Amino acid sequence: MGRWHLVRHGETEWNRIGKIQGHSDVPLNEHGRRQVEVLARRLDGRRFSTVYASDLSRARETAQAIVEGSDAFVETDPDLREFFYGEWEGLTLEEAKARDPMVFAKQMSMGNRKFSAPGGEDSTELLHRVRRFYTGAVDHHDAADNLLIVAHAGPIRALVICLLGLTDDYFWRFRVDCAGLSVINSQSGVPVLEFWNDTSHLDLMV
Repeated sequence: MGRWHLVRHGETEWNRIGKIQGHSDVPLNEHGRRQVEVLARRLDGRRFSTVYASDLSRARETAQAIVEGSDAFVETDPDLREFFYGEWEGLTLEEAKARDPMVFAKQMSMGNRKFSAPGGEDSTELLHRVRRFYTGAVDHHDAADNLLIVAHAGPIRALVICLLGLTDDYFWRFRVDCAGLSVINSQSGVPVLEFWNDTSHLDLMV
């Protein structure tokens, strides 16, 4: 299985103002680039066997900054994209609610596994595509490999479910912050969560 370093991308302007991003390709803002700089310093010196990233620019830019100066190649995969939020992309939650309060209330009350924005995907669909990525990655790596995966909150939640063998009901129980780092390692063939959503490196930002 190897040692998996899971990283959420740095902040974007839409993160800052609370807009729903999903598949919308929003780049890092200046604050997000500084977040990634200090995360890259924290990971400096670690050699990654393979680096995977969502093909959206905020994740690609984060991954490339972390491995800058090394010979690591960033392999992008659309299966690592964030939820597709359909008609809600580009809106704040308040704007989505104001657009159609009845639809908003219905979608938000359907339960964790059935939640989806109008025209978007639900967590079951996201888990399906992330499991497809996970299965392919596991087949290509062994316990000696160091992997870096840079993605979004939804896919990182899905990956920890895959890696730790949790049920899908745990999906919404994990907080994932911008530039947060989580590590899951294989010890004697057993996956171990070394730490989760660690943002201590951001204390070094100036």
